[in-house]
Amino acid sequence: MATAETAGAAPAQTPTENLRLGDVDALVREHPGFTTPAVRTLIHRAKDNGLDRHIYRVGRKVLVDLNGFQDWVREQNRG
Repeated sequence: MATAETAGAAPAQTPTENLRLGDVDALVREHPGFTTPAVRTLIHRAKDNGLDRHIYRVGRKVLVDLNGFQDWVREQNRG
């Protein structure tokens, strides 16, 4: 059976290929309309507001996919 790679098609894009991870401070620097306490509140309530798919936890470090955050903000305005 032929797979995408053996059939000459491009391999499927993995979700991690477009990740641009940053901490809360990096997110606030990139999006000055959001304060540090506001971002921390959004992260704390991420499961309720849908932001959880853009949050990565490595030990105690909390990282946000900066591209995903921009997409999430756009989604909040489509409603």
